[in-house]
Amino acid sequence: MEGKRQLDNSLVTPDMLLSEVVERYPATRKVFDKYGLKGCGGWKGPKESVAWFARLHNVPLRQLLDELDKAARESLEGKVTEVRFEPTIADTIYQPYFFAASAFAVIFGAIWGALILAVMSITYEVQFAVPYGWILAHGQGMIAGFVALMAIGFAFQAFPRFKHSELQMPKLAIAILPLMLVGLTLQIFAHFFVPKPIFPSEHPLMFGWLEFIKRFSSFSWALVVGEIGSFLQWLAVTLFILVIASTLRKANKPELYDPLIYASLFWLWLSALANTFLLVYWGSIADRDEFILRVGMWNAPLRDAQMFGFAAQLILGVSLRFLPHAYGFREPRGWWVKVLLIGCNLSTLSMVTSFPLYMAQRNHIFMALYWFSMVAWLALTVGHILVLKLFGTSQEHDRALKFIRSAFLWALVGLLMGIAMPIYNIVTQQNFSHNYLAAYRHALLSGFVLLMIVGVSSKVTPILSGVDLQQTNPLWTAFWLLNLGNIGRVVGQTALDLTSSVGIFVAASGFIQWAGIVLWADDLWNNIAVGRRIAKEGTKPTEELTDITPQTRVAAVLERYPQTLEVFLSHGFAPLANPILRKTMAKVVTIEQACRREGVDMEELLRDLRRAAGLEEMEKTTKVSGKHSSASAETATKTSVPSDFTEQLIWSALESCYDPEIPDANIVELGLVYDVQYDKRTGVAEITMTLTTPHCPVGEYILEQVRQSVSSIPGLKEVRINLTFSPPWSLDRIKPEVRRRLGLEW
Repeated sequence: MEGKRQLDNSLVTPDMLLSEVVERYPATRKVFDKYGLKGCGGWKGPKESVAWFARLHNVPLRQLLDELDKAARESLEGKVTEVRFEPTIADTIYQPYFFAASAFAVIFGAIWGALILAVMSITYEVQFAVPYGWILAHGQGMIAGFVALMAIGFAFQAFPRFKHSELQMPKLAIAILPLMLVGLTLQIFAHFFVPKPIFPSEHPLMFGWLEFIKRFSSFSWALVVGEIGSFLQWLAVTLFILVIASTLRKANKPELYDPLIYASLFWLWLSALANTFLLVYWGSIADRDEFILRVGMWNAPLRDAQMFGFAAQLILGVSLRFLPHAYGFREPRGWWVKVLLIGCNLSTLSMVTSFPLYMAQRNHIFMALYWFSMVAWLALTVGHILVLKLFGTSQEHDRALKFIRSAFLWALVGLLMGIAMPIYNIVTQQNFSHNYLAAYRHALLSGFVLLMIVGVSSKVTPILSGVDLQQTNPLWTAFWLLNLGNIGRVVGQTALDLTSSVGIFVAASGFIQWAGIVLWADDLWNNIAVGRRIAKEGTKPTEELTDITPQTRVAAVLERYPQTLEVFLSHGFAPLANPILRKTMAKVVTIEQACRREGVDMEELLRDLRRAAGLEEMEKTTKVSGKHSSASAETATKTSVPSDFTEQLIWSALESCYDPEIPDANIVELGLVYDVQYDKRTGVAEITMTLTTPHCPVGEYILEQVRQSVSSIPGLKEVRINLTFSPPWSLDRIKPEVRRRLGLEW
């Protein structure tokens, strides 16, 4: 009861939107920034609830509400009347990284992969229908150009906020992006020439390419270009880890999931370093036997380090922090975090070392060790789903949740395929199936990793941009295209071992998935563009509104100086008591237009507005129709608005509250409000009211409406609601004209 009573007295409630709170009480911005809001969502912040912000940023809700309430009272008392919003590089650093990563996937990574898949499936020549360097270019483009860039952008944006800190070395952080892009471009270009095609094909595409590269007598230049590119990527990853480590150390806020993050970054760094050596190692292949030895031995360890050690472990680590707070899933215990840390890294280490040892010695003990490592990864994934109760009840239901849940389902599918690979080879009487291997990897990369990235980004990008998540495109078309495309690819590539008739089906699957990526990327780009526009427009109320003039828009005054609402209302602008009108009509109407429309003395209004806003009188007073108004001099000596006017505002606020079961009349018209008392000295509003019945199913909803509507009135410090059923409510309490309107009288 005590907690409920405190909440009743609060100016800020858990279900209020951040943008609403900051707009109404500017001083609260410093509290939100303290806990990691920074430049997210423009000057008013994202359209998310206070409760959700507290949960995601790991702040005790009661503590946050107390601090916000204190700051809100500072705004009402005039101690803080403006919002200082000056976004820095660190505030929106996710934008260029997300844009570059998604563009890379759309323009090169995904479409190039779809083209390669189409050629291989239609010609039925498996991986050797195209030069192997083309496949390496696709793999590097998707993992380093898409997955890594998205992860870097997310880490730079989210980790400082999770830690209630700031990104360290932000200029270095943004410089990593061009370094990474140049490195990727150089390596991918080099892969079109190295390694040299060892398995010639009679297909016209391959034949034409072989004739083209014969014109180049030496491939050493391509190796040099590729090595420069791979080194630049390793350097970018090293600097990225340096920035993140410095940020986390500066924050000094250790959490359970931190070791998993550090471990995943180590695997990213190790795979980037291995990439620099393997490019030369593979680029100097001379014949088929050497190709099988070098590529066959080290391609799998490189991809395992990237997919399992880096991507999968990072996803599991971040999900420990993100999913329980964002969706209300069960908080993991400390013992499970330790199991994940040890299990993920030992299993990945076992996979990375056992496979090359098997290829070198052909000892099946090493292959059995690899298989057991895959089983361990499956057990960890299943355990993670169960520990978080990922498929249980969620407190939040948004467009991202379906992507996240389907991503974990694809993780199970991919791991089961990996475990079943030896059985599959025995059943199909093959020593090794390139098709099945590609299908298994795509289940993990295009299913698990890709869908997880799409899901998380489709949730955080609108929020960071200040877009209402509930008003965004649900992305159902992208969801089905991505999943259907991946199903077609995984099933089709496996079926290619049995029949070539599915070739066209497999070829189409790549383009279906690419279309899904395009739809997601388009949505992401639009949200980023909206965020930039909001940030740009958001600087106007704080930086440009140095005076209130006839051409100033009404909404601009109210946003910068919320305390001026009382002045507008005292001059007869009653519609502004409606918050909807303040957010719509007021944004396009200037003070001059409003005064002309309502017949209000503009000079008098401007003087009162400037005084309430704390602005100094301008030397030249505003003239109306070329004359000074003598009445304005008298109003200059006016003091505060009498308390009975505040009572009128309270009644007006109550008239905006409705019983959802009787939407055609407000609670005042229904006679639910018995009495209103306002103590000007204490700033306390006391409302005595009732409900249509003591067991009203929407009673709490009505009371919450009253609390929020009345608490929005400037000057009020506390709202008390006395709920009574004596005397009991009856139809006689409804005003006669309202009864007629409701059809209760004839």
